[in-house]
Amino acid sequence: MFAAIIAVGVAVLLPAHASVTGTTPEDGSILTEQPGTLSVTMNEEIIDVPGGEGTNALELTDDAGLHYGDGCVTVAGDTISLDAELGGPGRYTLEYQVVSADGHPVSGQVAFTFEPADDAPAAAGSSSVPTCADTAGAETPAAENAPTDEAAAPLASPTSDPVSSEAPGVDPGTDSFGALPSVAIFVLAGLAVVAFIAYRLNRRRKHIGEA
Repeated sequence: MFAAIIAVGVAVLLPAHASVTGTTPEDGSILTEQPGTLSVTMNEEIIDVPGGEGTNALELTDDAGLHYGDGCVTVAGDTISLDAELGGPGRYTLEYQVVSADGHPVSGQVAFTFEPADDAPAAAGSSSVPTCADTAGAETPAAENAPTDEAAAPLASPTSDPVSSEAPGVDPGTDSFGALPSVAIFVLAGLAVVAFIAYRLNRRRKHIGEA
C-alpha cells in the first residue's frame, strides 16, 4: 500500500512529456476538398520564440516530393497551423516539429489522401522547401503626398526685419558692463580695496591679542 502511494506521488511530481492531441486533417483520412488550413494541436502550450525560425515548423509534401504552402506557420496557444492549397489527387504528408512549454521537442507526421473532383482547381507544388518571407525589413514606400522643397513652409521674407532676441536699448555688440558709468566702476573697485584692507587689519589685531 505504501509503495503504491509513493508510485502515485512520483507520477504526479514528474512532468509528463508533451504529446499530440489532434491534427487537421486526421492521420489516415481522405479529403475530397481543399483543407485550407492544416494544424497540429498539443496537450500543452507551444513555445513561440520570436526570431526562432525553424523551432516550430510544418512541412506539407506529396508523394512526388513537391512542397505546398508558403512555409509561414502560426502558433496560437497549443496549436500550430499552416495555410496551404493541395495539388492533384494522391497521398500527402504533413510533417511537424514543435517545442512544448516544458521545452520538450515533439516531431512526427500525418499522412492523408486527397481525392478531389475532376474539375477541382489544383495548386502548383514547389521542388524546394518554402521559406516564409520576412517582410519586417521591407522598405516603407515614400508617402505620395510628402511635401517637396517647393511645398515646404515658406521662409521669412528677406525684406522683413528679424526679431531681435536682445533686450531693448542694449547694444548687442558691447559688453554688459559698458552700460555702467566708468565712475561707478572705480567707486566699486575702491570700496573692495578698502574692505580687503580692513579685513586684513582686523585679523592682525586679533592675532596680536591672542599672542
